[in-house]
Amino acid sequence: MKRLMAMLLILAIGLCLPAMAEEGVHKIGVIVYNTADDEVLGFKEYLKGYIEQNFEMVKFVYSGSITSREEELDFIQTACDQGVEGFMSFLTQDLQAEVALCEQNRAYYLLASGTVSAEDFEAVEQNPWFLGTFGPGQPFEFQAGADMARFFIREKVGSRYFVLSGGAPLGNEMHYQRALGILDTLSSAYGATFSQPREALARSEEPVTVETDRVRVTLCPGYISRESFFDIAKAAFEAGEYDAVLSVLPPAEMVNVIGKTPLGMVDSYNTRNLQLVTDGTLRFVVGKYSSIIGPAFALMLNAVTGYADEFRDNGRAIQVTQGFWVSDSAEDYSEKYALSASAAMNAYNFDDLSRVTKIYNPDADLNALVALAEAYSYRAVQARRGTREK
Repeated sequence: MKRLMAMLLILAIGLCLPAMAEEGVHKIGVIVYNTADDEVLGFKEYLKGYIEQNFEMVKFVYSGSITSREEELDFIQTACDQGVEGFMSFLTQDLQAEVALCEQNRAYYLLASGTVSAEDFEAVEQNPWFLGTFGPGQPFEFQAGADMARFFIREKVGSRYFVLSGGAPLGNEMHYQRALGILDTLSSAYGATFSQPREALARSEEPVTVETDRVRVTLCPGYISRESFFDIAKAAFEAGEYDAVLSVLPPAEMVNVIGKTPLGMVDSYNTRNLQLVTDGTLRFVVGKYSSIIGPAFALMLNAVTGYADEFRDNGRAIQVTQGFWVSDSAEDYSEKYALSASAAMNAYNFDDLSRVTKIYNPDADLNALVALAEAYSYRAVQARRGTREK
């Protein structure tokens, strides 16, 4: 009998260990659009490899590749059923529906890196379960496209442009603003009046070409990491001749299709792009870096540890502007990549983030968190890490 009781006790302890291990751990869901995307992988390496190791009370629960509103809502509900307390999202299919579902489950929702329309933000800004957004915002997204177009105009590569407009016609505000910036700049630089309004061209759901006697522009929409969109983009590119490719998103396997045609893109500082920059294909990069999401994590940590109300803007969700790094040479890209990818010298490290989280610093407040987030520039990071040249 004693032996049986001992065995039952051992079994009971074994069954309790997982629950005991989870006690005091805050689960945070991470919603991503493509698990194979280099930017997504960089963010994951930072969250799982750095944040989880240094903030031991946190565990991240990742989604698969989310391609629809239904998939995102299903993941939110499933994750909430598993004890997730908040979501750091890197896409939004239907912000109002996502926030409403989080409210039902008493979980927080935060767009950790991205841009939404003013109308979408205002519709949920008063909801206490919506923490806000971190990202470039519409002006910086527009500027990213404009700067990219301006670079190729200045380089005099030619006047035949192939533009990958991504999700611009599919409700992706970031891609729409970038495509609009490209079109606006090309139109102004070449004195071109296109046959359709720039807004309509940017939102075109099919490949479309507009041409004047001075410039020709082909726009091809779609998330080209998906086979159906890739096939369309490949056919559209091979049907013409182009002097430059401007992409508002990572061009995925289109890199192999365009060959040595000069390429510019809005993406991130990652290893694959380092290779493309080094071989001369990638000429211009507008990008984020992995640890730029650190302050967004700090906001979420404050929320799930009981301080959400103290990190709102007069009761409203916050909008924090974090722009891009830009490189127009292999040397510049390599220098910035080295800092962005350094495991020993993260642009946003534990010391930075602990100073703006209440559980580590009782004096932490919203102003300090926003100021840290807005110190995203390369020069600001150099100064913070002590690497800036005197």
